Amino acid sequence: MRPPSFSGAEGPLAAEEFLKVTETILTVTRIPHAEWVDLMDIQLTDTARIWWTTEKAHLERPISWDTFTDRFNRKYFPQSARDELLRRFVELKQGGRTVDEYEAEFSSLSRYAPHLVTDPTIRRHQFQKGLPKYIRFALAGRALATHDAVLDAAREIESVQKEPEDPHVIQSRTPAVQARNVERPPPRQQQQNPQRQ
Repeated sequence: MRPPSFSGAEGPLAAEEFLKVTETILTVTRIPHAEWVDLMDIQLTDTARIWWTTEKAHLERPISWDTFTDRFNRKYFPQSARDELLRRFVELKQGGRTVDEYEAEFSSLSRYAPHLVTDPTIRRHQFQKGLPKYIRFALAGRALATHDAVLDAAREIESVQKEPEDPHVIQSRTPAVQARNVERPPPRQQQQNPQRQ
């Protein structure tokens, strides 16, 4: 099993993913920890390889994995990128997505805001505030204590909202014709024919 490669052009999220997947594969394959940094000469490509070649020339040997990840993150997953992901999490709204799509992004971005998700009450509140108004309004009367309970209720509300109209219910779309006050001619009086004499 070969760890993924990283060129340096993929962006901060890809850099984070590269490190996570690499660490997982290296752990599972039981490659000695001391050899992990040496493998980066193979896994890093293009500008990332050029950066690492220059960077490691200034580091004391042996280079630890912690030193490598610290330098790698400073370059490819800096604090400014983490701050941006935190901002995206705090401002996250469901928008035109489904509740499940919103929840997936909420969970993905929540790792950048551990202080907002470790407390279940704060996590529930943070999730709920990104839901559309019609769902928040429907949730207002419910005593939901956990994130999972809010998620289930939001799915249910969304499902009901998307249900098609019942075709068996016939509703008139035209207003009833109002009775009009029409002037009617006075009732006919019987004309009396003059009797002939």
